[in-house]
Amino acid sequence: MTVAVERLLSPEIARPARYLGNELGAVHKDWNTSAVRWVLTYPEVYEVGASNLGHVILYSVLNAQPRQLCDRAYLPAPDLSAKLRQSKTPLFAVESRRSLTEFDILGFSLSYELGATNILEMLNLAGIPLTWQERGANPTGHRYPLIFAGGQTATSNPEPYAEFFDFIALGDGEELLPEIGLVLEEGKSAGLSREALLLDLAQVPGVYVPQFYSMGTDGSVRPNRPDVPNRILRRVADPLPAYSMGLVPYIETVHDRLVIEIRRGCTRGCRFCQPGMLTRPARDVGPEQVVEAIEQGMRATGYSEFSLLS
Repeated sequence: MTVAVERLLSPEIARPARYLGNELGAVHKDWNTSAVRWVLTYPEVYEVGASNLGHVILYSVLNAQPRQLCDRAYLPAPDLSAKLRQSKTPLFAVESRRSLTEFDILGFSLSYELGATNILEMLNLAGIPLTWQERGANPTGHRYPLIFAGGQTATSNPEPYAEFFDFIALGDGEELLPEIGLVLEEGKSAGLSREALLLDLAQVPGVYVPQFYSMGTDGSVRPNRPDVPNRILRRVADPLPAYSMGLVPYIETVHDRLVIEIRRGCTRGCRFCQPGMLTRPARDVGPEQVVEAIEQGMRATGYSEFSLLS
């Protein structure tokens, strides 16, 4: 179902450019020839989500893969949320304007704890059941997209959110997400059931499938079946500045400039610091790569300012 976005954007909707997509740098791939169709979301309003560097990098990485299509979605502001509910219009992806239920897989960036409620709001607006149990035991026969989360908060402690996700991607996603895409492509081609597909995904290093694990009385998490790994290690990848050229939005965003990642991780690893512990080891981008990324990015985007992020 393609959503008629223009009909929703009446005069009372603030900042309608949030919902138009098709910015400079947006990627359009053919829907019918794509084997796996992703939606990556940042569960905040467009001004925050579209400028998040991790979101932009993974969007670019996935669209660089053959036969993989990646679209985007963001949390609507309260005015559009109310209109979507009033008109019974499902939440849509900004490039294709298709309902989120039409995609194969829907990924959320969980960067901080309070973002979890925004994820539930987006699932509700999309007409997708909130828990993996409801999605797997759907009496209507409709096959919902796989729902997963990644990001710092999901990696640090996925258990508070385990009921809501089919799987959780632990650690860096630049190499992990393309591997997940290949498993999905093979699983779709073979006609695997949802459970069988998740079992295949559980074999991918860095993928945690909550339904295949149970929590013990001592708080430890252990497999509840013999064919999944006992321990899941987070993935570690080097920064890829070439994929951070990003989008050029129609409206001002939080980081309204070119952003280039020059380091990932911290050499200190203080025990009280979540990012310092989760992003080890420290990985630096070479000076030549940084300069090249800045020069290419400034030419490609037209930005007159840049930030160096670590």
